Amino acid sequence: MKEWKPVRLVLAVTLLLIVSALLYACSTEQAANSTMEEEEPVEHAAKTAVTITPFPAVEEPVLYDEIMKKEAEWLQWLRLDSGVVPKFKGPNGESEYNLTPYFTVIALEGLLEVPGYESVVLDYMNWHFAHLNRTATETTPIGSIDDYVILADGTEKPKGDFDSTDSYASTFINLLRRYAEFTGDSQYLIDHKEEIDWIADAMLSTLEPDGLTWAKPSYKVKYVMDNAEVYSGLRDLEWMSREIFGDEAAAAEYKRLKEVVSTAIEQELWDESRQAYAFAKGEDGSLSFPNWTVFYPDATAQLFPIVTGLIEPDSERAIALYNKFNTFHRGWPLLQKPDAFPWAILAYTAALMGDKERTDQFLASVNEQFIAKDHPWPWYVMESGLTIWAASIAKQIQSGEDESNG
Repeated sequence: MKEWKPVRLVLAVTLLLIVSALLYACSTEQAANSTMEEEEPVEHAAKTAVTITPFPAVEEPVLYDEIMKKEAEWLQWLRLDSGVVPKFKGPNGESEYNLTPYFTVIALEGLLEVPGYESVVLDYMNWHFAHLNRTATETTPIGSIDDYVILADGTEKPKGDFDSTDSYASTFINLLRRYAEFTGDSQYLIDHKEEIDWIADAMLSTLEPDGLTWAKPSYKVKYVMDNAEVYSGLRDLEWMSREIFGDEAAAAEYKRLKEVVSTAIEQELWDESRQAYAFAKGEDGSLSFPNWTVFYPDATAQLFPIVTGLIEPDSERAIALYNKFNTFHRGWPLLQKPDAFPWAILAYTAALMGDKERTDQFLASVNEQFIAKDHPWPWYVMESGLTIWAASIAKQIQSGEDESNG
């Protein structure tokens, strides 16, 4: 038996090396959806030495104006006679249409990037104001709004519920500010000040002593996504109070609340050792931290503080979070993800980060797979608006590059 011992040892070492190599390969594959050769990082912003991980440029120029125009026309075509812009409409119409106000509002924020479609936004906002809940219940604050089903004959049926009170309210406040800034129509906000106050109250109806909001009265989870949006809503309410309503006392109060929410997100949800946000805080105070391999909500939630302006795109934290997301989910610009939805909010994030290469690749991908094919499901209203927004920012980046090179 002794003469076999060295052979067994060699075989054991060899086997150990093979297993180690396989484990390393598996962990590398798990950390990224596709392999890319290591490249020297490209410089991102003058304010910081931290840089964005590079991505190959698309071969053909992206036609930003053409994409923006097609999506603006599609959103206009979605509009129903009532002013509702539903989630989706097939080429031959539908027997009924679903409206999720959150999706529509974000889509219309993007639509404002294309001149000439302000009436689509105005018609929807009129409908939205007219359909606010005006009677409070234990689970429904005044100023909230339900999801709706609209039948082909125009009959509107509220679903009696909503995904959230905090985010539905905050995003509509964002849209009101953008509408006023893009059109100069401050009077519209003045005419609806009472309803805007209701919406603000609905947004804050679940604000807790720790400075964070529950998603809604009947669902007591505090999400980093929702609270980052609440921050943006309070920021825009501060602006409205000062610039539109001339109410410095209200502006000061909204500023105070904005800082309360911002501080709470930092103190309650940010974890310095993990360098990540808890994406949720439960009613019992438990925190859910991200598994970066899980696309949604774990990884995508980390980008919402960037999307909402809670942290600056050129900050070290923003760049680190964005780079880590791209390390674990490299395929998203090619629409390689766990689900079939395009996730245009990722392209919007990339554009905010100044990452034109990933933005361009996403735009090229959706143009080929959705826009050129007449917008098949799961393309829906929010994808369209955020694609416009991403294309608009990328176009501005391109213009800046052209001026620099010229």
